[in-house]
Amino acid sequence: MYKKLLIFTVMLLLCLGQLIASTEELEFALFKRTVSPVMKWGENGVLTIPKATTIGRTNVYVGAMGQEAGMLNNLNLYLTSATLMAGSSEDVEIGYTRRQLIWEDFYFTDIAMDTFHLKTRVLDFGANLLPQVALGVNGVSLVDNAFTDKRDILFNPYIAATSKISLLGKFLEISVTGVAETITNQGEFGPMQVSLGADANLLSFLYVFGELQGFNMEKPNQEVINIGAKARLGWISAGVGMFNIMREKDVTEDIVENIMSSTFDLENANYMASVIVQVPFGKLFAENR
Repeated sequence: MYKKLLIFTVMLLLCLGQLIASTEELEFALFKRTVSPVMKWGENGVLTIPKATTIGRTNVYVGAMGQEAGMLNNLNLYLTSATLMAGSSEDVEIGYTRRQLIWEDFYFTDIAMDTFHLKTRVLDFGANLLPQVALGVNGVSLVDNAFTDKRDILFNPYIAATSKISLLGKFLEISVTGVAETITNQGEFGPMQVSLGADANLLSFLYVFGELQGFNMEKPNQEVINIGAKARLGWISAGVGMFNIMREKDVTEDIVENIMSSTFDLENANYMASVIVQVPFGKLFAENR
């Protein structure tokens, strides 16, 4: 299975024309951006890592996202994603994402991918600081976007835990999320990856967030850093993010010193943008009764 994952990652690297160092953290970060749904940043996900929170029963959203995907033949490439996500209950959300690689002149390439998503919240204390916990999986076909043979489906199962605290009523809400996940195919599991994310929400209007992908206490400064912000007004939200930010400081034995004195490579980072339209069908039906 790991060989298939490696081939899959190399194929993506070649197709997206990204000249980056081949590290486990970067490979996994690329994989996550390729198989994750377009999430409501700061709400049911940070940027690319999921939160334990869900969009709620009878809520439905459509999201579109574009991200820089390198250059090929002196033309920029962009990976576009379109997601339909629905909350079948307060604790379950299911979704479908279509991805397409396009040129800078909006010409569509032949490279496309379908993925399916399921997340179930299994624990919710409903109180500040006490965590919510959810289990989820992303499924992607490795052959012609066909899901007829389980041998050709790559699964990305994960467990996410989110703790939040509301300050000054709901004027400011801060949450922290930890995710442990892996990749599996035909019963074989890849290495476990741990990611951390945090977000702050001001008046349900302005959101800022950041995440560390591939967090490892034994290898500090190797994780991939993503940051972003978005604004939400009614049913519509839009945001921008920066991904593949790497630390520039050499690793030392003092982890705290690494964190406090690090500088970051922003010039080689890439950008993404997303737009979400959510329709609260349950609320609309209740108001019309």
